[in-house]
Amino acid sequence: MAQYRIPVEETFSWQRPVINMVEVTAPASPTKGDRYVIAGVGGDWSTATIGDIAWYDGAAWKFDTPLQGWSVYNKADDEVYKFNGSAWAALVGGAGTGDMTKAVYDADDDGIVDEAESLNDGTNTVTAAQAKEAYDRRGAFDADLGCIIMEI
Repeated sequence: MAQYRIPVEETFSWQRPVINMVEVTAPASPTKGDRYVIAGVGGDWSTATIGDIAWYDGAAWKFDTPLQGWSVYNKADDEVYKFNGSAWAALVGGAGTGDMTKAVYDADDDGIVDEAESLNDGTNTVTAAQAKEAYDRRGAFDADLGCIIMEI
């Protein structure tokens, strides 16, 4: 069976999430799609470099060497990490902190954002200029790339 992979995935600065960043050897029973940032090079990972992203294709482990600026979400500690050119470092504040938390913007837990900071200056009023700016900053979906393109 032919194996296909998005050819530019290795060049995207935002990488798909990893299970954790503390494994020193490959798990004994991986599942296709499992991803780890390698903390040690043993077993099936003996040909990799510490800091690489290991991903299991269903038959073997593959490795992507990070480039400076790559970011990845670590499921194990709910943090976002960025590669600085030599090591992975947690972003200040992490993924679960700051004023853009679910508790602030979806207080009734219905999956709909209750208020958006860019349109609410604390007075619960939105000017026409603010609404137009928010509308103008929307992106266009690019079907070829499978993502939203935004002009800033």
